Amino acid sequence: MDLREQLKPGLHVVGADRTEYGTVERYDDVGVYVGGRPVPYGAFEGVDRDRLYVNEIGRRYFSGGREAPAVVTEDEVRVPLLEERLVVGTRTRELGTVELRKSVEAEPVSVPIELRRDQVDVQVIDIEERPATIAEGMDAFTEEVIRVPVRGEEVIVTKEAVVKGEVAVGRTHVSERDTIGETLRQEVVDVAVSYDEARPAFREHFDRLQARLRQTGGPTFRARDFADAEPLYRLGFEARNDPRFRGRSFDDVEAELRERHLRTDSGDAAAWDVRRQELRAGWEHGQREAPGTAGTAATAGDGDEHGRARHDA
Repeated sequence: MDLREQLKPGLHVVGADRTEYGTVERYDDVGVYVGGRPVPYGAFEGVDRDRLYVNEIGRRYFSGGREAPAVVTEDEVRVPLLEERLVVGTRTRELGTVELRKSVEAEPVSVPIELRRDQVDVQVIDIEERPATIAEGMDAFTEEVIRVPVRGEEVIVTKEAVVKGEVAVGRTHVSERDTIGETLRQEVVDVAVSYDEARPAFREHFDRLQARLRQTGGPTFRARDFADAEPLYRLGFEARNDPRFRGRSFDDVEAELRERHLRTDSGDAAAWDVRRQELRAGWEHGQREAPGTAGTAATAGDGDEHGRARHDA
């Protein structure tokens, strides 16, 4: 029987050594929820009355996967990072049955046999006259019926069951390779510079950009204040730290960010080439660092991507 058919909320989750790990809260396609987290079905052995037993895989899962609090010392704070690992086990279950059906077939059979019987032959024999004996004279001249038994063989038919063969059903174990696909989660820590810390770098980038535009634009150049450009720097900075944009490049998200910006300032559509550099500077300065990497986020206007931005200007 499938394990899921035996599950129900409230079952006590125990190990072979009687260690209790909690109770079943619910279960779904992901696994059995114990203590608020899903445990894969491969970690369990079976159900016996009101207990759900874990196997060796489950014992390691419960003993090694408990969430630990942050460790705080005088010099440092250690935050544990959890990660899911795929635990694949096997269990024996009934996949089906093989039915062998016996049917009775009737077949008429004719068997030749010889039967013997008595045949009566009555003859009157003339003999030489002689005097009757005393015994013969005692019942002389009385009427009687003389019965002569006639015997013969009759057919007696009986049936007996005999074994004429056997049907052997053999089971062999075969192995087949399968691939189990699952989504594993892990906790990560992102260290990002706050916008207030990055704001001076954005102001410096804006001043350099305005200076270049003033030189190349000539009389047609229209000066802008940093207050006009700051929403673009902030939009790019915050977007880079938005989980929805994780793993994507600026070229991939530019159209979406441009549309978001133009919702509040539609008059900037014609001057997007300049606004794009400000947005990109905010995006690149919002670069997150993984724990353990050296340095801080790149200063706006530095690096290869900013180099391209200055060249575009």
